[in-house]
Amino acid sequence: MEHFLFQCPRFHSHHTALRSRLSILAITKLDLPTLLAASGVYPYRQPAVLRLTCAFLRKTGQLPRL
Repeated sequence: MEHFLFQCPRFHSHHTALRSRLSILAITKLDLPTLLAASGVYPYRQPAVLRLTCAFLRKTGQLPRL
């Protein structure tokens, strides 16, 4: 999961877009709890973080494999 979400070169452009969108929300800590549960994120930003993570999963086309 970590490789897919953070490192896989196959999805580099998607990683870059996700990081960019999260940085707009002042989210700089990228780890599994942050992306999958919005853990440690201000409550009013949690829905946006989860939406961005879901959008990443849809755009990569890998959601059915997870």
